Amino acid sequence: MDFKKFIRSIISFVTRQMARIVQIIRTFFHNIQKKGPEHLTIMMIPHSEKRIFTLHIKYFTLFFIGTVLLIIIIISAMNILSTSTTQQEVHNLIRLSKSWKIKEKIIRDQIDQLNEDIGDLKPEIEKLYSSASEKENYISLFAQGGSSEPNTDILKEKISEKLPDEYYDLEQIKNDIAFSKKYIRRVQTFIKEREELFSKMPSIWPLKVGGHITSGYGWRKNPFGRRKPEWHRGIDIASWPGAPIVATSEGIIKLAGWKKGYGLTVIIKHAYGFETHYAHLSRIRAYAGKKIKKGDIIGFLGRTGLATGYHLHYEIRIGLQDVNPWPYIMNIK
Repeated sequence: MDFKKFIRSIISFVTRQMARIVQIIRTFFHNIQKKGPEHLTIMMIPHSEKRIFTLHIKYFTLFFIGTVLLIIIIISAMNILSTSTTQQEVHNLIRLSKSWKIKEKIIRDQIDQLNEDIGDLKPEIEKLYSSASEKENYISLFAQGGSSEPNTDILKEKISEKLPDEYYDLEQIKNDIAFSKKYIRRVQTFIKEREELFSKMPSIWPLKVGGHITSGYGWRKNPFGRRKPEWHRGIDIASWPGAPIVATSEGIIKLAGWKKGYGLTVIIKHAYGFETHYAHLSRIRAYAGKKIKKGDIIGFLGRTGLATGYHLHYEIRIGLQDVNPWPYIMNIK
């Protein structure tokens, strides 16, 4: 109820004020109409004996002249204000333009630095990819058009000067980064597969602790005094009797028992066609078919079979071909 009364009071007040304004306007025009035909006489009397100048002006004419002057004053004031506002806007635009030029230079410098960094990174990516691809001379991926082609619409806009050079440069940088990420992912995949491959290859010292090589891989003088040299299919590692022997990679026991000439022997079958042989053991701690992890103890050092002393005869075979175990022990990480 109070709100409605407040609204009604406001409406009543506005109505009264409007009525007063209308009444004032009516009175003003009524006075003009009443006095408009009347004349205002202006006399100019010179000090000399010249004729007196008399000017008769109607009130209507004075009202018209006054109205015109008022309109001219109002328009002039508005023009002055508008000119002042325009000058202020021009000043603001100049200041804003200077600010944008500074920002544009900063952005341009940053883009140039980014281009330089990517330019330095490209050869490293190419070398890394070529290394992963096992090629002696690294290929120029970017020079061969490997980078994704720029957007055709962007090129058209650039030609028609609708886009600034910085926009095109950023698009090219984005394409180079996307292209680099693609080849980095390929290298990561290769490294992951390589690590998985190496993790399943024989790659550790076959004794749990200690030991030294007494006979290497390849042709050697027969240790039993025969004149004819023999082909040594592995390496001999000497240590104290009973030293623990460990599996050099995960796999499945293929043989755990006596083998002619080798004495007590353990043969482990690994992934990718690898086999490891551990011969001349004093005792075996494994059985055929057992799954073995890298580092598990499979037996103990001895001199069973044809042996001149306590040592481990260790072989690595790929399929039916024996290979030198030393690079696998030293180089695979």
